[in-house]
Amino acid sequence: MPNSLLNNVSLWPSITTSIMIFLSVPVMASLSGDTDERNNLSSSPLINLPNNEINSFSINWQWTDSKGKSLKIKSFFDTDIVETSLLDSYKLSFSLSYPIKAIHTYLTPRLEFAIDRINFYTPNDQEKIKDIQYAFTNKDKSNASQLFWQAYNQYQNDAFYHLKITPCVHPDDEDLPCVRPNYSQLFYEYRAYLKDIATQLANQQSVNSAVKNAQHWVYAIPDREEHKNSFFSPISVLKSNEADSDEKALLLATLISQLAPEYELFMLYPSDSIGSVSPVWLTIDSKSGIKGQQIIINQNQYTVILGSKVKLDKILSSDTELISESLY
Repeated sequence: MPNSLLNNVSLWPSITTSIMIFLSVPVMASLSGDTDERNNLSSSPLINLPNNEINSFSINWQWTDSKGKSLKIKSFFDTDIVETSLLDSYKLSFSLSYPIKAIHTYLTPRLEFAIDRINFYTPNDQEKIKDIQYAFTNKDKSNASQLFWQAYNQYQNDAFYHLKITPCVHPDDEDLPCVRPNYSQLFYEYRAYLKDIATQLANQQSVNSAVKNAQHWVYAIPDREEHKNSFFSPISVLKSNEADSDEKALLLATLISQLAPEYELFMLYPSDSIGSVSPVWLTIDSKSGIKGQQIIINQNQYTVILGSKVKLDKILSSDTELISESLY
């Protein structure tokens, strides 16, 4: 979970209540598989999605460094990787737009199955669970009720992992739903896809020059308008050739972690932001020797390697709390 520079962030406290309220409205169709899920999630006109063509693609980046050396980066991404990335973008964008509906869609068929199994093994002389609404509104010490809530807690955690989101506290009202992309989970899942690019960068003159070139490449990606209700996964960013601040930070982090793996990386963002976080800064342990603005996180010094210096200075001079989230 993210660690605040000032205070720890608690989990979204009202998810159960929100799910219970949502049970009173029509339930979205259960997701039977990745194809059905992609079709369902892409049906909303409010979600900004990346280029949805599931085609393989290549990148070919050429430039001249400060010493006049000609450098080149090439990489290829097949259709399976593109489809996986696109599906993750759908999941994330839908979940950020409609967190209760997304979680409820995942939970409903699993909880219905759990209730069926609980009732099957509950003796006839003991109280059984009528349906999901009954299970939520009649919490007691009965064996059936306790088993239901054990299943609920497990499936709730599974839902967050499946949707690649993490709960947070809404800055305006703690009873409002609030989720963000699970940056650490996405980081670990996507860094392997960028290994080929990281390896080519690592073959350059030094770690510092490789990091600078990685920064230069990510900075050169055209800016996408900041949206709190959508998030492009790193491969989708490369395919669409546009990214907002947290998408660029995650992409750069997947590369830096393989160029300088011994140094911890943090994402830094304002506590009053929700959804796909903006603005965001990527920082690395100052012991790396990489040059940049210095900032203190958890009483240790870090260097900002991506993000607007002007915006960071403005936030540091105000009373806005900052959240620091370790990627690894």
